[in-house]
Amino acid sequence: MKYIIGLSPMEGITDEAFRLTQCEISKPDLIFSEFVSACGLAHNAVKLFDHLLFKPIERPLIAQLFGKDPSSFYFAALVLCHLGFDGIDINLGCPAKTVTQHGGGAALIDNLSLVSEIVLSVKKAITDFQNDPKILLKQKLKKKYLEIINRNLKYSGLSPKNITPTLSFKTRLGIDHSIVDTWIPHLCSLKPDFITLHGRTLKQGFGGRADWDEITKAANLCHDSGVKILGNGDLLSRKMAHGYSQKYHTDGALIGRAAMGNPWVFNDSAPEFREKYKAMLIHARHFLEVFPSRRFDPLRRHFLLYVSGHPHASTLRQKIITLTSFDQLCSLEDAISNC
Repeated sequence: MKYIIGLSPMEGITDEAFRLTQCEISKPDLIFSEFVSACGLAHNAVKLFDHLLFKPIERPLIAQLFGKDPSSFYFAALVLCHLGFDGIDINLGCPAKTVTQHGGGAALIDNLSLVSEIVLSVKKAITDFQNDPKILLKQKLKKKYLEIINRNLKYSGLSPKNITPTLSFKTRLGIDHSIVDTWIPHLCSLKPDFITLHGRTLKQGFGGRADWDEITKAANLCHDSGVKILGNGDLLSRKMAHGYSQKYHTDGALIGRAAMGNPWVFNDSAPEFREKYKAMLIHARHFLEVFPSRRFDPLRRHFLLYVSGHPHASTLRQKIITLTSFDQLCSLEDAISNC
């Protein structure tokens, strides 16, 4: 059986520079973007379009939306269709307080009726786009909004066309205990193309261990309904993800945190530090090309992970946390590569 092994969405991590680096070194079968606020897209937050930049090499690429307002999800889904994403994923699993305290992310697990409304809104947007690929342009869009949409299309090299993006959900076992016996059947009744299930509850966050036995229960329920399911949680390699997919009866799995500072996770290779340094340069070049006006600072968290396990990691960390330019990164070549 062919299992889908993909890159999980990670806020503040899986931006365009990260994804391009990942594709250049070891491309996953499926890629998710960072999540984006549906409400923000619906209320002219043009800065969010930086999260929606992509190149064809990243396909199949799924964009993820979070929020709680069905009308905002409708508009945001029209935007994603217009930009040419291969899929739209609804975030029903983020444990961050900044999201859940407003009723979004994993907090939606407690609000089945609202989840249904959101899903119906996204489905309507997909159908409306299929019937009229120019429907987004018929909305009351400000000039600046149109300009940023065209910027993204120019970047990707695509033009709006009649596509049919997949619809999926990424969620968790429950709020403070597993409720897959009721939660998963409800999601399946909404007829998504697939569901991704993280094997932890909202209360757990990213602590403890992912419960793959509960993922198995969910997998059986999904398959009974004809819905595909991907597992997520604690996966450290492609081999491990493949093995877990087979053992726990999923159709595949998403790898998240293990990909940070380790783009080789999808081909299970173990590069030397000179290769890791080359990857740092690739990552930095992509970042500077995609986000020329941004500060260099966001790259530091990635570079700290690239040098994890290095014989001189402590010294390198002290240098990395002060990096402000590509030239300064280049000056670290000997320290990183020669070991």
